[in-house]
Amino acid sequence: MATLNKIRSKAGLLVVIIGVALLAFIVGDFLNSGHTFYAMNQNKVAVVNGTNIGVEEFQERVKVRTDELQQMYAQRGMNMPEGYVSRINQEVYDQMVNEILLNEELDELGIVVSKEELADLLSGDNISPQVRQYFTNPQTGEFDRQGLLNFMQVVLDPEAHGYNTPELLAQIEPQRQMWLRLEQQVKQDRAVQKFANLLNRAIMPNKLDLENSFEDSKTSANIAYVLQPYTSIADSTVAVSESELKAQYNKVKESYKIPERRSIKYIKVDIVPSEADYAKAKEKVEMNQSVFAQTDDVAAFIANNSDESYDDAFVAISSMPEKMKSFVQTASINESSPMEFENDTYTMYRLMDTKMAPDSIKVRLLSFQPRSTEIDSVLNVLNNGGNFADLSAKYNGNDEIWLTENMASGVGRAFINKVFSESGNGYFKAESLGGEHIVQILSRTAPVKKAKVAAYVVTVNPSTDTHTALYNQLSSYSATNNTAEKFDAGAKDAGYTVNSYECSAEDYSLPGLNDARQAIRWAFNADKGDVSEIFTIDNSFVIAALDNVVKEGYTPLEQLKDMLAMQVRNDKKAEKIIADLKAKNLNSLAGYAEAMEAKVDSAKFISFSSPSIAGVGYEPVLSGLAPTAENGKLVGPVKGMRGVYVFSVTDKTVSEQPFNAQTESQKLQQNYSYLINSRLMEVLRDKADIENTMIRFF
Repeated sequence: MATLNKIRSKAGLLVVIIGVALLAFIVGDFLNSGHTFYAMNQNKVAVVNGTNIGVEEFQERVKVRTDELQQMYAQRGMNMPEGYVSRINQEVYDQMVNEILLNEELDELGIVVSKEELADLLSGDNISPQVRQYFTNPQTGEFDRQGLLNFMQVVLDPEAHGYNTPELLAQIEPQRQMWLRLEQQVKQDRAVQKFANLLNRAIMPNKLDLENSFEDSKTSANIAYVLQPYTSIADSTVAVSESELKAQYNKVKESYKIPERRSIKYIKVDIVPSEADYAKAKEKVEMNQSVFAQTDDVAAFIANNSDESYDDAFVAISSMPEKMKSFVQTASINESSPMEFENDTYTMYRLMDTKMAPDSIKVRLLSFQPRSTEIDSVLNVLNNGGNFADLSAKYNGNDEIWLTENMASGVGRAFINKVFSESGNGYFKAESLGGEHIVQILSRTAPVKKAKVAAYVVTVNPSTDTHTALYNQLSSYSATNNTAEKFDAGAKDAGYTVNSYECSAEDYSLPGLNDARQAIRWAFNADKGDVSEIFTIDNSFVIAALDNVVKEGYTPLEQLKDMLAMQVRNDKKAEKIIADLKAKNLNSLAGYAEAMEAKVDSAKFISFSSPSIAGVGYEPVLSGLAPTAENGKLVGPVKGMRGVYVFSVTDKTVSEQPFNAQTESQKLQQNYSYLINSRLMEVLRDKADIENTMIRFF
């Protein structure tokens, strides 16, 4: 009982203690969850009108687009250009932002694309140009509707067309995803087209617009003119005050809005071979050239010693590189060429064989999965008069493919050898890297002389020791000169050149560096004065220092000072020239020419609708005044872009074409449509609230 009374007596204190403990627990939990929320909130590439573009979603879209481009370049026998990843990031970012902004507008307006409308664009009577380009034969320019339908059947229901194992489904998945993305793009483009059409119809020219447009373009004037350029008055004689500069700056600064920018200094060290690397490569090729010329196993020698693999294929001599062609045209079988050194590469050829054969063979084929149980029965049907077209839809037929012998790396050596060894035009089986096929040869080009050539190639590359030495030297320099202030202090003595550049968050290159995104990203996440780690960019080592941070706003007056001063001076010069000329009461063009110390010149075909004049340049004052001026009457002096003009109209041409409201309306509507389509996204972006945080991650 005593204990209970004691507790009761301390009840107030216990409540406080428990309350503090609960508060600490709640606050701690809130802070922890808040930290998680903060981290989640930071895990975004952009926020567009409150809609997040998440990092993971962005990365997935970038991966898809990268795969598409790599496949496209591979089909052309090329590699995707270096530095393209940063461009893809920007392309995907712009696309995702545009999608959000457009979808907001489309949802608000209730613009939709029906299932029937989409089906018509994808496979109906009004095929979208985007779909059409994928299924147009590049040789004939003909759209392959059946090929499109076959493709759709396979990618939308792969199991029903023999793709019924995980491995085969994985093969078809990229094509299925490509088609689904194409569907989405076609649907969105159609919705945007409806949106643009709606805007076009909302901006209809009225009767006055049509009449003014007609009047502006029907009169063309030829003039004789005299120009006194602003350069005729020395700049030093025209004073420009700070207040005048500020007033001019305030008039034009809206044209000089800038995003946040970072001024960086950077040193670029090319990773190139050292003298020791050249000596080692020369020693290697001198030791091996006699072995290459005499070995019985050329393929093994090249596999172990050459920087390029051996292509065991016959190639038309006429299509060979010039030096290889020159050697082959005079060489005997097994003869080798002298070793040559050019562009840091040693090259030596050996002629393995020659023959006369078609350069290209045109085939058609049906395609089956590996180890197909149907191929033999289908081959039997064809050899007994079966119709190829009837089987094409079911077995992924292709009506026309041109093959050359040097395509073996893409489709398989066994497949190419089989095709080029066939002498007839019947059906036969051949296995490629992608599966099994029934092939029929449709035609062969005329026989040409071909050769099989082995090339021993050794490129002089920087060694590990060279990499290490260059890296350590630059690392030592940056450790000593570890602030932006010190960065270029000893560069000249160390043999380095310091470059400077002011970059925005959307830049992906620097002068001399195609893909410098990692250095730019560092600059936007660093503090002023910091020096970066060493980046490897475009086969160079690069270090950077953040010299200055320019906040979002307007280009500072100081940076525009020279241009603004010129504008103010030209205005003052124009006032002086015009006042001086008016005071002389001149009444002829010759008199003005004498007073202006200039010659009388001429310009033709000046119309109100074309402010740029042949032989003169952009002079809106002339295109505005000349078409309405009286023939022979002096006009001026007037202020122009280059100086002060005085002119008279020597001749006018007035179009005899009658006013046609429909024609004029079509012309104006085309102009409106062009402006809407070209400026639509710019306008939507200008009015949107967009927070771009991509620079944090990419």
